[in-house]
Amino acid sequence: MSAIIRPGRSSSTRALTCTVERRPTARGSAVTPTSAAPTLCERGSSMAREKRDEALLSALGAEHAEWRPLLALVDAALHEMERAVWAESVPAREHSTAAGEPLLSGATIRIAPRPVHRWAHRAMTIAGAGALAGGKLDPMALFEAAVAGDPDLLDGLARAAGDDRGVLKVVGPIVAMPMLHACRQAWTPLVSAAWAEGYCPICGGWPTLAEARGLDGQRRLRCGRCGGDWRTEWLRCPFCGERDHEHLGSLMPEGSARRTVDVCERCRHYVKSVATLAPIRPEDVVLQDLAMLVLDVVALERGYRRPAAKGRPVEVIATPSRLRALLRLRRWATGTKP
Repeated sequence: MSAIIRPGRSSSTRALTCTVERRPTARGSAVTPTSAAPTLCERGSSMAREKRDEALLSALGAEHAEWRPLLALVDAALHEMERAVWAESVPAREHSTAAGEPLLSGATIRIAPRPVHRWAHRAMTIAGAGALAGGKLDPMALFEAAVAGDPDLLDGLARAAGDDRGVLKVVGPIVAMPMLHACRQAWTPLVSAAWAEGYCPICGGWPTLAEARGLDGQRRLRCGRCGGDWRTEWLRCPFCGERDHEHLGSLMPEGSARRTVDVCERCRHYVKSVATLAPIRPEDVVLQDLAMLVLDVVALERGYRRPAAKGRPVEVIATPSRLRALLRLRRWATGTKP
């Protein structure tokens, strides 16, 4: 049972109780277990975050045994983010010059192929598709398509590799996570405070979650691809820009006052919303998204959907590793033939 709150109307359908109520400009707050403020000691903070990640992963695995391969893949991505190669490969960027363009748009990422091949192969192996990774699939092409968030490129790669189970649709976004999170860490200071688009100012992804944050219930949108965090208006659909309160509402599953589904009647898209005192950790956005799967079911049963991915132009250039470059330099200096 759920309730839909929409200003200016009242109607009812099967398994749906409707209440006439205006969407508030601010909401109450509550503490999200994985959103605790960081400690003063960096090492202790890292250990605490790992424990929270493990606790949430264990809880999700216990509740949904069928998710364990996916959760193992997410867990691997969280650990992969700690490797320095991703941060070292983030291209230098300035404030976006084109209006409404995220910082990732048009970026050129230069990275040695070895860490990409290693991570892509590991991810595919965890997903039970190791043979696919060792066959016709080009890891660098997968990495580029996944970072760009281009569904057409991913579909083309899947056809070429003979992926008839839709593995790349699941693995692709997770393969991109370490690189995208590194970009978010480096580029967040460059995001304009005036950013007013519904998509992420870092990578251009649509919001996965919305937060009603703090005591004043400030509305923040969160990106599941890179963990991006940006402010938005309460009465505005992030997907089509609708501001008419007659077309905006919230689905409220029974017994879940802190977690709702914000919906738009104009575009029929939705975003899950959670009240939280502190920001959800960027790395935890994807886990919180999974933890609120029941809200997706509520929305889908009523004909709402998430928008299709919107790819961005990104170029990935394979570069030799530093070790190989040093070896080549040494051979050149000594006159040794390679």
